[in-house]
Amino acid sequence: MDVSNHWTMPRALWTAWVWAVIILSTEGASDQASSLSCDPTGVCDGHSRSLNSIPSGLTAGVKSLDLSNNEITYVGNRDLQRCVNLKTLRLGANEIHTVEEDSFFHLRNLEYLDLSYNRLSNLSSSLFRSLYVLKFLNLLGNLYKTLGETSLFSHLPNLRTLKVGNSNSFTEIHEKDFTGLTFLEELEISAQNLQIYVPKSLKSIQNISHLILHLKQPVLLVDILVDIVSSLDCLELRDTNLHTFHFSEASISEMSTSVKKLIFRNVQFTDESFVEVVKLFNYVSGILEVEFDDCTHDGIGDFRALSLDRIRHLGNVETLTIRKLHIPQFFLFQDLSSIYPLTGKVKRVTIENSKVFLVPCLLSQHLKSLEYLDLSENLMSEETLKNSACKDAWPFLQTLVLRQNRLKSLEKTGELLLTLENLNSLDISKNNFLSMPETCQWPGKMKQLNLSSTRIHSLTQCLPQTLEILDVSNNNLDSFSLILPQLKELYISRNKLKTLPDASFLPVLSVMRISRNIINTFSKEQLDSFQQLKTLEAGGNNFICSCDFLSFTQGQQALGRVLVDWPDDYHCDSPSHVRGQRVQDARLSLSECHRAAVVSAACCALFLLLLLTGVLCHRFHGLWYMKMMWAWLQAKRKPRKAPRRDICYDAFVSYSERDSYWVENLMVQELEQFNPPFKLCLHKRDFIPGKWIIDNIIDSIEKSHKTIFVLSENFVKSEWCKYELDFSHFRLFDENNDAAILILLEPIDKKAIPQRFCKLRKIMNTKTYLEWPVDETQQEGFWLNLRAAIRS
Repeated sequence: MDVSNHWTMPRALWTAWVWAVIILSTEGASDQASSLSCDPTGVCDGHSRSLNSIPSGLTAGVKSLDLSNNEITYVGNRDLQRCVNLKTLRLGANEIHTVEEDSFFHLRNLEYLDLSYNRLSNLSSSLFRSLYVLKFLNLLGNLYKTLGETSLFSHLPNLRTLKVGNSNSFTEIHEKDFTGLTFLEELEISAQNLQIYVPKSLKSIQNISHLILHLKQPVLLVDILVDIVSSLDCLELRDTNLHTFHFSEASISEMSTSVKKLIFRNVQFTDESFVEVVKLFNYVSGILEVEFDDCTHDGIGDFRALSLDRIRHLGNVETLTIRKLHIPQFFLFQDLSSIYPLTGKVKRVTIENSKVFLVPCLLSQHLKSLEYLDLSENLMSEETLKNSACKDAWPFLQTLVLRQNRLKSLEKTGELLLTLENLNSLDISKNNFLSMPETCQWPGKMKQLNLSSTRIHSLTQCLPQTLEILDVSNNNLDSFSLILPQLKELYISRNKLKTLPDASFLPVLSVMRISRNIINTFSKEQLDSFQQLKTLEAGGNNFICSCDFLSFTQGQQALGRVLVDWPDDYHCDSPSHVRGQRVQDARLSLSECHRAAVVSAACCALFLLLLLTGVLCHRFHGLWYMKMMWAWLQAKRKPRKAPRRDICYDAFVSYSERDSYWVENLMVQELEQFNPPFKLCLHKRDFIPGKWIIDNIIDSIEKSHKTIFVLSENFVKSEWCKYELDFSHFRLFDENNDAAILILLEPIDKKAIPQRFCKLRKIMNTKTYLEWPVDETQQEGFWLNLRAAIRS
């Protein structure tokens, strides 16, 4: 392939070519490589595929490669040499014991490298020397004892997250280990069996945002604290037994500190070590927040015999968080009155999932600065809350969270909290209230109330009128008809509402989340009625995608700024042919969207068709043909009394009443008085009285040997003559005989015969007819020819 053409190739074609190479290379590689799946963006997934080596055929198109949780044992210097654009490499949870020196040399764009939980026993700085842009490096869980003989990270100026160590063999931290690192967002050191910590080993790092230490014993903890206390924001201690922890006041008493947060995760305390930790809070003056997560207190709370009485407060700690606190000797635990005086400066307290059923009144009264209290997932009930929220308790408390406790009476809960005059936010969600009384009492400054997941079926005037934020989501509500004049935010998702609330009840509402109800539509008028609404979340409902609804939602370009979950959470439930489609994508036919117009158009078209049919029938005598056909069909259905061949007359005479003189006085005289006489059938004398005239006509024609048509202008104008002519013509077609005799009393132009007389016109074109001569000398020959025609 020509190089010059290569670089002028369109980008899409170039990408397709690269991936074709990848696919072909992968198809030609081992069966292991076929387990690797890559998408068009260059993200390749090969985790948990039982691979024992890095797949071959990898090219520059690969940007992310996940080979974690396999059985790879070796990384060669050629395995990744083509992956020059690789940014993420995950090799964790394998069996890698060897990584050749230049294995990562070509990965100059690599930003994320995970080698955790392998079997690397030796680490060399040459492994990472070309990874200048690396930001994340995880070396946890390998078999090394130290971080190498020289600094591993001196060539990684952009490193922001570093995880090193293991739970067994990593025992030493030396001064050169972290040389070259000036700033880390997160540093995690797993050193449960740490035996040697060389002073100033961590001091070379000028700033660490978050340090995570896994230490089984706290022997070297103070030494580490001395090095990091001035450069660390947050210290997290994990999996540590602090039974023997002793804090030396002289070690950091004169040093400036920057630590703002301490986290103890899965840490064990005794009464004695807890006091030592409290001392630490006093001497590390910058600590503002302390968190205990899944910790164990192996004691009985006997702090009076200790030196705790010399400590006046918890330093500058303002936020205290306790989650899943375990107290094995809970039933022997003494009251905490000895630590009450230390709590005066604390502003935020969270005690979650720790089986708290009571906050003693005296403790509540000592929490004079408390503004936020979270007692979620505990055992608080109305009886114990009465003691906790006693007079003068929590005087500055603004937010109280009692989520998922054992509260049952909404009325009593509100009444018990009347002592909290500054309370403005209350979360009592996930309690079992079930119902709401008609009226309740609440603290006068209540602005925010969370009643979600409390199984309530309806809302009443029990809610305080001062509310600005109300959360009643995940209940059994089927309507909302409360007037809350100050409400700005309403969260009412996962209920059974069928329509949006009335905007007149919520005049200043700006945020409403009403998703996952049974609402089937809403209109522009409804949205416009909420004059201050800025955010609406209404997805997950069963929308009827009517024409009006689709026109409104698809025609409003600015709708997406109000509907925060538009368009992905809005789907049609009906009509059936668009069910499951996004409202934004649904389309209805013209007949569905303009039904009235279509019906009107159809009616107009039908009217025009009928009008046109009428005009055509009038123009082409269609009505006459229809009447003719109906008469013939009726006649055909009549049973014949006489056999078809039972001839009674020589001829049936069809004539107009206006030509009766010629027929009755001339033709009858000439034929019936002739010898032998002819027997003619005339309607005046031979039709059976009372019998339907059509039946008389048909019977007379069928019982006559011939049918004589006396043609004249009067005949053409006679309706019954038309019937007689047609019935005679039917007989001609049925029997294929020559039964019709035409007599022209006066000249008739064939072209002047109306179109509806198609049979007459056809007969005149195909049969010979007799003309009545005006000259009397020729009339005898006329009668002679007529008699001969009748006998034929």
